[in-house]
This record gives sequence, structure tokens and C-alpha cells, in this order.
Amino acid sequence: MKKSITVKLGVVPVKRGLYFTSLENALISKQRAFFSLAKIRGNVEIINLDSVIDNGIATSPEQIPAIEKYLKDNNVDAVFMLHCDFGLEEIVARVGKSVGKPLLLWGARDDAPDSESGVRIRDTQCGIFASSKVLQRYGVPFTYIENCHADDPVFIQGVEDFCRTAAVVKVFKSMRILEIGNRPRGFLSVMYNEEELLNKFGIEVVPLSMGYFYRHVKDIVAKSDNRLIELMNSLKRKMDCSSFGDEKLKIIAAMIAFIQDEMEKNYCNGVAIECWSSTQDLFGVLPCQVIGELTDMGYPAACEADVAGAVTSVMLQAADYNQQPSFFADLTIRHPENDNAELLWHCGPFPCSLKSADSKPVLDAFGRGQWRLREGDITIARFDGVNGKYSLFIGEAKAINGPKTQGTYTWMEVDNWNKWERKFVEGPYIHHVSVIYGKYANILQEACKYIPELKADRI
Repeated sequence: MKKSITVKLGVVPVKRGLYFTSLENALISKQRAFFSLAKIRGNVEIINLDSVIDNGIATSPEQIPAIEKYLKDNNVDAVFMLHCDFGLEEIVARVGKSVGKPLLLWGARDDAPDSESGVRIRDTQCGIFASSKVLQRYGVPFTYIENCHADDPVFIQGVEDFCRTAAVVKVFKSMRILEIGNRPRGFLSVMYNEEELLNKFGIEVVPLSMGYFYRHVKDIVAKSDNRLIELMNSLKRKMDCSSFGDEKLKIIAAMIAFIQDEMEKNYCNGVAIECWSSTQDLFGVLPCQVIGELTDMGYPAACEADVAGAVTSVMLQAADYNQQPSFFADLTIRHPENDNAELLWHCGPFPCSLKSADSKPVLDAFGRGQWRLREGDITIARFDGVNGKYSLFIGEAKAINGPKTQGTYTWMEVDNWNKWERKFVEGPYIHHVSVIYGKYANILQEACKYIPELKADRI
């Protein structure tokens, strides 16, 4: 896989002044939280304030400029407002507004009042209510973990999910999609508005003509260097290529190498490829496993010049820090017997690493993969829009076994397929979806909170 995504989490412990409550108790609360933060899984780098302010706890509005500068200088991707007692809402709101990144709000569950004096030592939950109201006044979206102890599993899971949300937002707001060729003429459904993507979301499309693609792929084939040979051998190790032939395989490998280089050179997160019919006319092969291999390498790729589909795949892979591939599928036919199951299929572009253990991977004579994917929990998504309004369809399902078909495929089972079908017909969506193994619906839904003009549309 390509280098995975890392999230820098700026942790801002906040306290209501030095004398409102005990500094010692606030330090204990901070210490417990950081002990749990050290257990977080995933590519997360913690940025603390220990070198910026006394005790690493923000207690006064005068500290705000130094905190803002430190977080921005460290290029944090998200901010965690850690309430060590009642907190200080001015710091929470002003720093959150200035830094402008996803913001997490949480404070530890308070201890019982002293049994003799009745004194309470922190009133943390009370302060959370105040901070949340002020964040709304300042127009700062935030994520909230319910009041709990720092060692509760819900806290650790909540921080992990928030960091994955931040990874999706980070990638979305710096997205560049390489577009190779044009959409197939008959596919009016994959039309997109390039200007809207740029103006609304900052998504840049980098166009690359099919002629340019053809010339450079042919040059790579002619050189036949060690990298090309290794890519060919890698394909042979993964799948049965005996019916495809080395000369065609060399073209597939050259396409993979060229697109990978172009994505790196142009800082692209994903790619949409005109897979037919131009590539078949020019090269005599279909680039199905070009798409599968690139996605397996951490370069999310979509078929049929579907730029919106590529955007969706980038978002899905970011939810897992780009550590596992997605796959790009058609919603195709209903299961012949199971009313709540649907075929996820495409002619051959699914990553080989996702195949079922009992399915023999074959590359057919046209360059299409032939195998069934493994069973398990999956998340399905589709970024799309019409008439200037954009939404992200989000759903969770299970990949299951089902009738064999050609190409790459799996069957998915949902709770109520009729609801899904109606959503895709009546919403601004098409038959293309991006899919990833695991449950990421909550993370994608939360990410939309931080992306203006993108509505979460969860089934």
C-alpha cells in the first residue's frame, strides 16, 4: 500500500482559571486522559501543549495567541478540547474558530462530592454544556464523546473514530483527482461539474488526454525495464495470467507504472480512468486490473471516468488511514432468492487482495479479473450531486456468498433492500458505489459535519 495517512491531534487541556478549582485535581484529570490517549490505535500523532504553557493546561484567555500559533505551526489536523474541570469556554471557542479543524469535545465523569463537606472538585460536565453552546454561537462544528471516565472503552473508541473522521476531512479538503480520457459517450450518469467541485469543495481535477496516456505507456513498454518486469511478475504471482499473454501483461504493467508516477507527480489522491472503449481500441486490452492493482497499492481508482466515484473511494480509504483498499462496484441485480441481497459487481477491477480464500484468481484474455470477494462487514458510499446540491450516501451491509457470475463480484445483504433501492433511484446517485470492508458509517457521517455543502445521507 501507498504511505498511509497520519492525523496530527492537537490536545488542548482547559481549566477554569488557576483558583476556580484545584490545579492538582485538573492535572490528575489530564494525566488520566493522556494515559488513555497513548492506547489509541491508528496513525495518530499527539501534539500537546507542555512546551507552550505552564503544566500544559490552558487557564487564561491571554494564552490563546500562543496556543493558536503552536497548533498552526504544527499543522494539526484536528483539535481535542480536553476539559480538565469546568473548562474555559472562551479558549474553546476562539481557538476552535481560529484553527478551523475538526474539534472534539469531552470531559471526564466527575467524582462524587466529598462525603463530609459536600464539596465538588471539578464540575466538568457542567462546563461541557457551556462550551458546546459557545461553539455553536461561534459557528464551530464539533464532535462530542459522552461524559465517561478516561479509561472507559467508549472514550478510547470515541477518540479513534474522531481521528478517522479527521483523516477523511483532511484528505477531502486537499483532494486532487487524475482524470484519464473522457467519460464513455453512453454514460451520461457519470457527468460531473468540475467548477462546482473546485468552488464548493476545493477538489481539483487534473485532466490527462488519452493520446498522452497512449504515447507514454508505449514508451514504458518499449524500455521494458526492471520495474516493468517486477510488476508483471507480481501480477503472475497473484493470479493465473496464462490466457492473457506476456505482451498484453506488459501493457497492463506499463499502465500501472505510468498512472502511479502521474499521481505522485501531480499530488493526486485518486484516479478516474476511461477504461472502455478507448483503451481497448488503442492497446487491445482492458485496464480492469490496472484499476484493481492501483487501488491495492493505495491509489484509489474508478472505472468509466467516474470522477465522483474516485472521490468516494478516496474518502472511504481515508477512513482507515489508507491502510486497506476499497473496491469500485456496480449495483447490478437482486439476489434470485434473498429479497434483501444485491450483487456488487464489475467486469474485473476489484483488488485481488480482497478475494475469497476459496476463489481462484484468474486474469482473462481481455485483462479482466475473475474472482469472488470474501465475506464480512462492509461500508458502501457514493458522493454525488445534482443541480448544485451534493450528498454522501452511506450504508452498512454484509458481503455474503451467492450465485457465481463472471468478473469480480460479491453479494451484499442489507436490512431492507427496498429502502436502499428507492434511495438510489430517487437520490442524486447512480449505479456506481465505492465499498470498503469494516464499519465506517458513523465516521463518514461525522465527516460531513465538517464539509460545508455536503449532506450526509445515511440509510
